[in-house]
Amino acid sequence: MAAQDLCENLLSKVKSSNLNFVVRETPYRVCIKVRKSFVKTTNNHNHDLKVNEEIGNNLQNNYDKLKSSYDELMNKYNDLVEEFEEMKTKMKKENSEKNKLMDRMMKKKYKV
Repeated sequence: MAAQDLCENLLSKVKSSNLNFVVRETPYRVCIKVRKSFVKTTNNHNHDLKVNEEIGNNLQNNYDKLKSSYDELMNKYNDLVEEFEEMKTKMKKENSEKNKLMDRMMKKKYKV
């Protein structure tokens, strides 16, 4: 594991520990001062985390529902496009047959 990765890991653990700390960071070094006391807003912080987690869960549920609805609509759309293409092909064929019949009728009537 690289030194950069170890520092990032250590920083993330300190930041999530709820201990009082101060970090000074440069591109080449990290200086961390940790006190042996907890942050006083731990309860508020935990409450905020729970609220944010609920919001995140609601957003994920909404996303899942929207994705499901989108997928259903896309399937219906693709079915309709396929049906449209089949109808278009059928109409072209019928028109071609009608034109042939009209040509025959005109030839017989005017004996061309």
